[in-house]
Amino acid sequence: MSKLPNAPLVEVVFELRWDINSKNDLIDFQYLHGDLYSMIKESFPIRENLIPPDIPFEALRSIPVFRFRKNHNSYPLIQIGPGVISFNTIDEFYIWENFRDEVNSLIDNINKIYPKFENLSKKTSLIYVDFIKLDNSINNSIDFINNNFNINISSNILPNYVEKKLDEVNYTFNYKIENNSLSLNIANGKLNDDNQGLILQTKVNSLVSNLNISDLKKWLNESHDLSSDTFKSIIKKELYDTFK
Repeated sequence: MSKLPNAPLVEVVFELRWDINSKNDLIDFQYLHGDLYSMIKESFPIRENLIPPDIPFEALRSIPVFRFRKNHNSYPLIQIGPGVISFNTIDEFYIWENFRDEVNSLIDNINKIYPKFENLSKKTSLIYVDFIKLDNSINNSIDFINNNFNINISSNILPNYVEKKLDEVNYTFNYKIENNSLSLNIANGKLNDDNQGLILQTKVNSLVSNLNISDLKKWLNESHDLSSDTFKSIIKKELYDTFK
């Protein structure tokens, strides 16, 4: 699948979480991250500790503890902690087919080394983060959104006698779509502490917690299609064409 040459994409994240219900689950993690590294070290040889070693795993549930990279200070990368694993990449390295294959390989590796994995209660997310540069001297945020997105936002919510100036926007739209939730967040933000603009986050969450390996991979494909179609739908043609 081709990628927009001037896509506003910043980052893409696949995240998988599972329940940590007992001390044995924490003990399992002490072996899991090492076993995973043994499986992926040819492709992801750089290993980083994210948390000081004196902090016990009991305090780090659902928090990434280790990171594996292909190259120093580069993407893509894998992060893992007690009850959580993610695959992250950025626009420069993102091709959907490559991303999908890397995630599927990660799922297969976890399933091989962690016998409990198939039957765990799992929560999956696919997150796309886009950044659209905004010249505040020409457009305020609401006017830009109303003119370039298929969204109509009104700022006339305060009494007329109140002297007001809108400093920033932060809107979230949540939808339930079959067995998923779709969350869209549009907010003011910065890229590299320099460029001012709007950050658009598109996040698909599975509402089914008992997905098997085959279903996980199918969910990943379907969530990508939903995210892609939503981006095309929410952006008006004139702005979308600038990304081509």
